[in-house]
Amino acid sequence: MHRNFTKCVLFLFYKNLRASEMSHFTKKRKLDKNVQDNLYFDSYSDVTIHEEMIADTVRTNTYRTGILRNSSLIQGKVVLDVGAGTGVLSIFCAQAGARKVYAVEASSIADQAVKIVKHNKMEDIIDVIKGTLETIDLPEQVDVIVSEWMGYALLHESMLNSVLFARDKWLKAGGQMSSILWNLSFHSSRSLTISLQ
Repeated sequence: MHRNFTKCVLFLFYKNLRASEMSHFTKKRKLDKNVQDNLYFDSYSDVTIHEEMIADTVRTNTYRTGILRNSSLIQGKVVLDVGAGTGVLSIFCAQAGARKVYAVEASSIADQAVKIVKHNKMEDIIDVIKGTLETIDLPEQVDVIVSEWMGYALLHESMLNSVLFARDKWLKAGGQMSSILWNLSFHSSRSLTISLQ
């Protein structure tokens, strides 16, 4: 908790510099963007965040059910998991019959994802790639993109820009993007619907 609080304080410090102090940073805008990116990705390096997400059985089972019920769109296909975290969606895609899954994760939780994939004996199907979508190279175009891009309340952990970048760079013509569509009553099993189209 203390570590995340410190990162939040640092982030707010950079956001709230006085105008006179900003001239130094506007010259180094790329550095400031890198600092922000590092703070964001570091916040997902803590395994407790992922434990909480996985322990949310409504959420996790909704993803699993949605992917497995739509396995005809995944079977034999190449899948890109954007912001893969611990690789849960990647594993569900492998269970649905994906030929190959590229699990891209920028935070150090990618190291745990490698272990989880290996523990589940899926390393022949799932390749965990540590890095940002803007900097990694995939060996091939993909048929399907999966991601938990939305986050709660459409604000926290939103990865929409990364998903759109992945679509433009890696998705084959006619490929599929998956998403979980949320109604306004968040985290109720009745409020979740699956759409892979």
